[in-house]
Amino acid sequence: MQAIVIATKTGRCLPVLLESINQYVPDDVVIYTAGYDHILPNHRTITLPNDFDNFGDSYNAVVAEAFKEHDEIIVANDDIVLTPHSYLLLNQDVQRLKDHLAKIDASPKLGWVASRSDYVREAQNIRFGTERHGDKYKEEYCINEVEVISPLFAYISKDAWVDFKPINWYSDDIQCLEMLSMGYQNFISRSYVHHVGSQTIGMDNNKNHLDAKAWIDSNMPDFSKEFFK
Repeated sequence: MQAIVIATKTGRCLPVLLESINQYVPDDVVIYTAGYDHILPNHRTITLPNDFDNFGDSYNAVVAEAFKEHDEIIVANDDIVLTPHSYLLLNQDVQRLKDHLAKIDASPKLGWVASRSDYVREAQNIRFGTERHGDKYKEEYCINEVEVISPLFAYISKDAWVDFKPINWYSDDIQCLEMLSMGYQNFISRSYVHHVGSQTIGMDNNKNHLDAKAWIDSNMPDFSKEFFK
């Protein structure tokens, strides 16, 4: 049994996400929401406060709560909407990767497996591709290994989890690179979710960048020199 974890501050888009979960996710999946008190009609729903002012701390807290009961979770942004196939395809791809890695190594180290979207970094973005196959780019039919993902709707295990840094921007980049250094592999799934965009961490991109850079400069100076060069 999995869990889906969501953190929010405004809850602006969350009713639509939760309705898509209600419609398209099996009833035995537990839903954790931080910062929003709505109880889903068909899913066990655990609501938590969100007293933090950044993406990293908000998700670290709700993920830690979910990992008390679950060894595998899906992390979801509060500003996405699932399709009828989002959850199913993501889990199918996770199992394929587990099976594949088990043939290569007796102890496969599977990191993130993340859905594609329409508003996300290029490697995950369905707007970018090399060749059309019908209504999709050929990449959309593949599971691709990458260094860094955005966990808009993404699987991860307790063993692979590394806490986000207490910042809005770049916390996922840093986390993924730390996981890579520990031998974990990150992948992009065939799964897709619609992403409204910029609701989880706010609209002020310049402030998000400067605040995160200041924290990274101060706390991870060697990383900062490489990351921002």
